[in-house]
Amino acid sequence: MDNKHTLTAIFSIGIKGEKADARAISRRLGLKLAEASREIELLEELGMVVSKNGSAKLTAKGRKAIKVVFIGGGFELIHYGHVYTISKAKALGDALVVSVARDSTIRKRKHREPLINENDRVTLLSSLRQVDAAILGVEGDIYITLEKVKPDVVALGYDQYHLEDEVKREAAKRGMELRVVRLGSPYPKIKTTRILNEL
Repeated sequence: MDNKHTLTAIFSIGIKGEKADARAISRRLGLKLAEASREIELLEELGMVVSKNGSAKLTAKGRKAIKVVFIGGGFELIHYGHVYTISKAKALGDALVVSVARDSTIRKRKHREPLINENDRVTLLSSLRQVDAAILGVEGDIYITLEKVKPDVVALGYDQYHLEDEVKREAAKRGMELRVVRLGSPYPKIKTTRILNEL
């Protein structure tokens, strides 16, 4: 087993606020319980993980061994554009964390009720194989969520309003050094708003 797979699993389980124990890791990676326990032990021996109360957590060395990518959005209707963006973002690193906009953020930005509630959108995104962790964002300030995740790369969709330099500057103010990537799209006309207008 590649260390990065186990480190990614431990990071992803932890970032969701869940206990990264051998049982959770075995489920995530499709390992037998004894195999997952051995993986944790090996990573502890390498100084990449510490275990406390049966839950594994990455050390600074373990966290440096993986590249974490962050993307965010509303994700009300998962369409080709989203799938393409998620796949391209995942290709930029080892762990992909997707921040899902709160219902209140959708109401504020779109001036309508969300099509699907925030918890169901998190569940839906969690089911995609490229997504290592889907979490709820914080209304109004993406940088609070960035501080929680501490990604190595922030991937912006082709039409997201955030500016690359602004994200870098705001992250630096919070002590984060990260790379910001603007992703293109071969499907620029496929948008949730457009799909809704055509119904």
